[in-house]
Amino acid sequence: MNTAKFEYLLAIEKMGTITAAAEKCFVSASAVSQCLQKEEQEAGHRLFGRKEGRMVPTRAGLIYLQTVKEMLEIHRETMDKLHVLDQGHGAVRLSVAPMLYEAVSQHILPKLNAKIPDRSFVMLRADSRTSTAYLLNDLADAAILASPPVNHALLAEEILGEDRLLLAVPKAYLRGKVQGEPRISDCSHIPFILLRRGAYTRSIENQILAANQISLDRIYEVDDRVMVKKFLEEGRGAAFLPHFMLPDEAEQHFFILSPEPPVKFNMILAYPAHRKKDKDIQRM
Repeated sequence: MNTAKFEYLLAIEKMGTITAAAEKCFVSASAVSQCLQKEEQEAGHRLFGRKEGRMVPTRAGLIYLQTVKEMLEIHRETMDKLHVLDQGHGAVRLSVAPMLYEAVSQHILPKLNAKIPDRSFVMLRADSRTSTAYLLNDLADAAILASPPVNHALLAEEILGEDRLLLAVPKAYLRGKVQGEPRISDCSHIPFILLRRGAYTRSIENQILAANQISLDRIYEVDDRVMVKKFLEEGRGAAFLPHFMLPDEAEQHFFILSPEPPVKFNMILAYPAHRKKDKDIQRM
């Protein structure tokens, strides 16, 4: 599957200009421009318009790009599954949520290698829903999730820790618009950066926004919390993040708001229930 044209159009959305998109994709600007023209001809709609010097998706473009993101996600998951099959069963396959991947790689994996030197470990980067599917289809031996408890009859779960979901709002968006400490309901005019549909906590995010009478008209949808944090730091809008992922010196640049009631979720070690007697799973 040739995904290049999709990557070009997503780069236009992210970078705001054809020139910047071309630089990001290491191709010529004419190649990106021709790709856009061809896709618009096939779709029968303009996919991008101009606003304040940036190229922004039209209504048709938003529909197109959302479908493209879903297609790329299916492609990525398919290639990941093929990669997992190639790994064989000699290693312990550990699927890790993107927001926890760096911490697990730096702090947990070395300890596992030291404590269980006779087994190797393969880390797979996958969101909690995909990790659960890996476990149920024998494509992973264990998973570290960042989600509410899965509560699946075929899976065993161990709670590793707990965090709470907070809303970070760039102060520039509310400067001069509110008196004192803002509330979530004051953010109705602000773009939001949300996890893509189907992510474990997306429904929770939707419920918080609905309870505060905030529509979903102005949103960026991204694949994981790592991208949420990146978009937040770029100033694209407000975002929900766990406490441990807030940017350094967050309160200097952001209002940090807590939903009411507080929203908590867990970091979980999950594995197929039939592996309870696996000595290496127990040691892990």
